[in-house]
Amino acid sequence: VEILGHSQISITMAVYTHVISDTQREAISQMDRLLRRRLDREWPPP
Repeated sequence: VEILGHSQISITMAVYTHVISDTQREAISQMDRLLRRRLDREWPPP
């Protein structure tokens, strides 16, 4: 908080919480794409 120059943790959280959410959303999306690609290659089962 002090390094960023914010006077309160609530300001820091308000500014950066969306970044964490966006990062999580992107990670989930990438995992979904990877798993779907793998499923497409392995389907139908032998």
